[in-house]
Amino acid sequence: IANSTQLISLPRKWTQKYNIKKGDELEIEEGGNKLTIRIDKGVELKSKEIDVTELDRTTILYYLQSLYRMGYDEIHVKFQNLTTTHFREGKEISVLKVINQEVTRLIGFEVIQQKENYCLIKDISTSSIKEFDNVLRRIFLLISDANSDLLRGTKEKNMKLIENIEEKHDTITKFISYCSRLLNKYGYPDAQKTIALYHIIADLDKVIDVIKNAGRDILRFRHDLNGKSIQLIKLVDDNIRLYSEFFYKFDPKKPVQMYKNRNDMLDLLFQLKNKIPAEELVTLAKMEHILELITDMQVARMGFEEN
Repeated sequence: IANSTQLISLPRKWTQKYNIKKGDELEIEEGGNKLTIRIDKGVELKSKEIDVTELDRTTILYYLQSLYRMGYDEIHVKFQNLTTTHFREGKEISVLKVINQEVTRLIGFEVIQQKENYCLIKDISTSSIKEFDNVLRRIFLLISDANSDLLRGTKEKNMKLIENIEEKHDTITKFISYCSRLLNKYGYPDAQKTIALYHIIADLDKVIDVIKNAGRDILRFRHDLNGKSIQLIKLVDDNIRLYSEFFYKFDPKKPVQMYKNRNDMLDLLFQLKNKIPAEELVTLAKMEHILELITDMQVARMGFEEN
């Protein structure tokens, strides 16, 4: 136009997917021989209806969590049975109670309509991918705190510290769900990192689950852990801290110590197999899985490092 501006057309399928209308502002980023066109809008997955009749408590939780992470803004939940089975506690509980408890862990979601066998959950917030980096940093800090509490609790025989891991797990899961939702709705600003980041977040979700379950085990058998066992938990604690440092300040040499810690833990586990109670060994084997997850996350982090 007037020899100063060139025009390009936008793919119709893309504009419809992100509900782009006349007058909307787009961000254009120049990078060498390519232009990146971006909007601060998410994919519109407006409504989903589900029937949770005959589902157990845990399946209902994960069903709602999955739809939230995928980016749905409205979920209609139907059920014929008023109660559902909580397998871990061995009892029946209210379906509405399960739904309301899970919604408190989904940032921006609220139950806006509730009847005897139906409820409507809706996103009443305004979210932005710009919040992603700060929330992810918070996840790293909280996971490190949770495992440090597990280590300190076993060292000092402080069961209260270990009990508090449950609450930290719920907070971390809430933030993980939110980060997953942001990636699914908006994508990361550097599009090539979106899949790797989603993969890392999924592994962090598993890490905090292992820490939570290890805490439950220790509270259940309530005996003092062997000194070598505490040493193994310390190796896990070190690797969580090292990975966080590696994630935010890339250094290809950093994984060397993490791989050594992983190998040391496997050796110690083998040495302890006939020297500690079986239940303690099972718990430590669960903790070793965290080191495998961290190895997986290392590979994902290396993959999006720029030259």
